[in-house]
Amino acid sequence: MHFTNTKISKPFKRRLIRHKALLYILSLLVFTQCKDDSGKDPGPVNPPTNTFHPDEQPPVDNTRPTLIIQWETTATKLSHEVYSAEYGRIRRIKGDTLLLTYHFGPQGDEWDNIALKRSIDGGLTWSEPEVVMTDNDPNYYGFSNPEIFVARNGDVLLAYTGRGRPDDNAHANIQVRISKDRGWTFGTPVIINTGRAWEPALIQLPSGEIDLLYSSEANWWPSSNPQQEIRLVTSSDNGLTWGASRSVAYTSGARDGMAVPLVLKDNKGIVFPIESVNNSKSPWVVWSSVEANFNYASAGTTQNNRRWLATTENIWGGAPFIIQLPTGETILSCQDAGGRSISSDWKKNTMLVLAGNSIAQNFTNITYPWPNLPPNEGAYYSSLFLRDDSTLVLVTTRNFANGHSEIYQKIGHIQR
Repeated sequence: MHFTNTKISKPFKRRLIRHKALLYILSLLVFTQCKDDSGKDPGPVNPPTNTFHPDEQPPVDNTRPTLIIQWETTATKLSHEVYSAEYGRIRRIKGDTLLLTYHFGPQGDEWDNIALKRSIDGGLTWSEPEVVMTDNDPNYYGFSNPEIFVARNGDVLLAYTGRGRPDDNAHANIQVRISKDRGWTFGTPVIINTGRAWEPALIQLPSGEIDLLYSSEANWWPSSNPQQEIRLVTSSDNGLTWGASRSVAYTSGARDGMAVPLVLKDNKGIVFPIESVNNSKSPWVVWSSVEANFNYASAGTTQNNRRWLATTENIWGGAPFIIQLPTGETILSCQDAGGRSISSDWKKNTMLVLAGNSIAQNFTNITYPWPNLPPNEGAYYSSLFLRDDSTLVLVTTRNFANGHSEIYQKIGHIQR
C-alpha cells in the first residue's frame, strides 16, 4: 500500500504490523522447506498459481518408423587444439551460414570457456574459434553447456551455465546473451535465474514466447544427496526479460536431467527427452500440449500418460538429444556402453541413434555412428543437426585413451 498525506489510526498501524509479521513468518517457512536436509524430500517448489491447465492426454500414434540411417565411416574434427572440447551444438543462422558452439579448457579446467565457430558454406569449412565466454571472472569458476538458439525475429540467443564461485545457490546461475547481428557480436549477459543449475535448452512457441528449460538442484542445495529436476522459464520479448521458473519434470531419486525440448509438428504438443541417472533405463520423454506448456497441477508420469520410456530396447540412454524430420519422424541420440565392457569413466560410452514416430514414441532401428570403439575410448554429449531433408549431422564429443576430448561431426544418410 502507498499513502500520501493521510493520517493513519493506531489500530490500523497495529494491524499492518501484524500483517507484515505474518508474511515474514510465512516466507521463512517456505525458505526452510526449500533448504530441508533432514533426509526427507520436499519435492520441487513452484511459484503459486491458480491457472493450472486441465490435465489431458497426448495424441495417439501407434506407428513405428521404418527408416534406416547409414553413417559414413569418416568423421571431421570441428574443435580447435585444446586438451578438452565438449558439448558441441550446430544451428543454422540463415541459408548456408551455420554457428557451432562448445565449451573447452585445459586439463583440470575443461568446463571453463565457450567457443563459437562460423561456417558460410553449410558446414564444409569453419572459421577459427572466437572465445565468447572466457574464464577470467573471479566470481565464476567458468562457463559451460552452451546452447545456440535462433529466434524467429532473427536474434541469436546463446544460453549457458555460469559456474559460480563459490558454487552455491547465490552465485551459480543460467545466463543468456543476445546477438542482433546473426551471431557476430553478443550483448551483455542476462542472468535468468540463480541457483545450482546446468544444461539450458530453448524452443519458441507458436505464440512467439521462448521457453528455456534447465536442470536444477537448487531446491535441495546444500545437501549430501541433492535431488534434481527440470525447470522452465519463459520470455515474451525474445529473451530480454524472463519470468519466474517452475518445475516441469521431477522424479524423486532419479535426478532427471539434460532436457532437450521440441515443438512437434501438426500441433501434437511439446516433448523433451531426459536422462534419469539413478534409473536403469532412459531416456524418458515428457509431453505437454502447446496450450498448457507444461503448466499442469502435477508433473508428467507414466500413470497420467504424459511421461514414457522412449524405447523398449535394453539401453541406458544418457545425454539425449531430439529433432524432427520434415516427414514427421523423430530422431533421438543418446549415449550408452553399447554392449562393451568399459570402465567407470562415463566418457567411455558410445553413441546410439534411434528413429521414433511423430509424437516421440516407439523409438527403434538403433544405429551406431561410432562402431567398434575400443573400451578405452568413447563418444558422448552428442547433438543432432539436420543438414537437409535426408542428411543428419551428429556432433559428438570423442574421448581418447589419454583422457583428452575433441568434437567431431559424423554424417548420416536417411534411407527409406
